[in-house]
Amino acid sequence: MEIGKVNELIIYVLAEDYAGYNSPFWAQHGISFLIEIKSGHMRRRILFDTGSYAEPILFNMKLLSIEPKTVDMIVLSHSHFDHTGGLLGLMKEINKEIPIFAHPEIFKISFALEPEFIYAGIPPLRGGSKEAIEELGGIWILTREPIRLVPGVFTLGEITEDEKVEFEKSQTLGLYTLKDGKIVPDSINDEIGLAINTEKGLVIIGGCSHPGIVSMVKKAMKISGIKKVYAVVGGFHLINANEERINNTVNALKRLGIKKVYTGHCTGLRAENMFLKKFGNNFEKLHAGKVIAIR
Repeated sequence: MEIGKVNELIIYVLAEDYAGYNSPFWAQHGISFLIEIKSGHMRRRILFDTGSYAEPILFNMKLLSIEPKTVDMIVLSHSHFDHTGGLLGLMKEINKEIPIFAHPEIFKISFALEPEFIYAGIPPLRGGSKEAIEELGGIWILTREPIRLVPGVFTLGEITEDEKVEFEKSQTLGLYTLKDGKIVPDSINDEIGLAINTEKGLVIIGGCSHPGIVSMVKKAMKISGIKKVYAVVGGFHLINANEERINNTVNALKRLGIKKVYTGHCTGLRAENMFLKKFGNNFEKLHAGKVIAIR
C-alpha cells in the first residue's frame, strides 16, 4: 500500500466522557473525533465515530464552527453504541452521499448478561439500520483489510489474535454475540482503528482500542513500514485492567518511542495516572471541545 503523507492534521474532540474544567462543551459517554487533513491543496474532513447521541455532537460542532455538511467520510471504529449511537442523527445533518468505512461485522449482535441483559451494538433508533443509513446517503465500505482513505490516511483493518502482543490477547470484556443461534463470547474483532502519516510520524487513533493499543500501533507500523510513531489518540479500555497490564501497556508505548499520548473515555483513572507519570507533559487528557493540531 502506498501510504503518502499529510502536511497538517487537526483533531477536534466532538464527543468524550469528560467536558473539561469550566467548559461550554457537552460531554457524553463515547467518542467522536472530527479529523481534518490538509496536504497541498487537498483538505478532507473525516468523522471518526459518532458517540452515543448526535445532539451533543451537533452542539459541540456549532461551538467549534464546524458545519456537518463539510464531512467527507465517516469511519466507525466498532459496533458499540457509544461509538455508533449518533450516526443516524448526524447523517440527517450531513445530508449527502458519503462513504462509511467499517468492519463487515459492524451490525453484529453484541450484548452483556451481567448484571442483566444489556444490548451493546448499534442502537436502531439512534444509530440506525444499514438500510436507514443508505437511504440518507451512506455508502457502506465494509472490509476486514486495511484501506487507504486519502494519501497519508489508512484504516488498520481487523487485527487478528496472532497479530496481537501477548498481554493484549483474549480480551472479551464479558460480552457475547450469536453464532448459528448459539451464544458465544464476543472477541470484539470488529475494531479497525485509523492511522495518519504526518511530518512528525504516525498518529494512531482508536475508539476503545479493544484489540490493544500496542497491537494497533504495531499493525500500523507493519502496514506502512514506518517505524516513527508520534502520537496515540483515543480510548484504550484499561479501565478494568489489572496493574500488570496497565504497566505493560504504558511501558511498551514508551519503548516504541511514542512522543504524545492523548487519552480518556474508557482508559480509566489508574491508567491515566500511569501515563502521566511516565509521559509527563506529553500526556494530555481528552475532553469534549479539545483541539489537537499536528503540523
